[in-house]
Amino acid sequence: MSARRSSEELIAGLAERLEPVRPVAPLHRQMLVVAAIWALSAAVVALWLGMHPLGVVERGAVSALLLAVLALIGLGGLTLGLAARIPGRERLALAAAAAAAAGLAAVVALGLALPGSAADAGPRAEWWVCFERSLLLAIPSGVLAVALALRAAPWRERATGLGLGLGAVSLGALLVHLSCPSPSPWHWLLAHALLPLACGVPLGLLAGWLMRRLGSSRHSVV
Repeated sequence: MSARRSSEELIAGLAERLEPVRPVAPLHRQMLVVAAIWALSAAVVALWLGMHPLGVVERGAVSALLLAVLALIGLGGLTLGLAARIPGRERLALAAAAAAAAGLAAVVALGLALPGSAADAGPRAEWWVCFERSLLLAIPSGVLAVALALRAAPWRERATGLGLGLGAVSLGALLVHLSCPSPSPWHWLLAHALLPLACGVPLGLLAGWLMRRLGSSRHSVV
């Protein structure tokens, strides 16, 4: 009887620590919510700075390529970050990671192929403003995406953080690229791509660390 009673007490003690499982929203709904926040940011930029999509394409192949690459990294990164936390979405996460990696490789290749040097980017103050705006515009969609990832499965924190960090800053830089009047390809490359993306890596690692800490604290035994 004592052994049975001790087993029942053990099971009861474990049951007291159980928490209800929170349902994970479907990936397409999460992406739609993030897209809606990004669209709201785009509307703010259009009223604040003006946006000229056709003008960006008409500036030449470099400008159009950066537009496409930033969109690819942004979509691929956010998809990776959200899909990596949803059971059964591993293949989609891998495909998104491959797309984001291809976009990053295209940015590096463009930097190697672009004639001239970084000195052609214009005054530092100008490209620093674009860099700061890229980070600022990454905040709404990035914070929302991290909040959604925190509600999902508690795994793959590093991949999730990197994906969300790179994706958010890339979409922020995309808005800057659509609104920046600079005619310099080196300005676009530095201020709209290289600097924001380089900053997205530590931001993503920080987000992954925070998710790991919050997840461990939430599931720790008191």
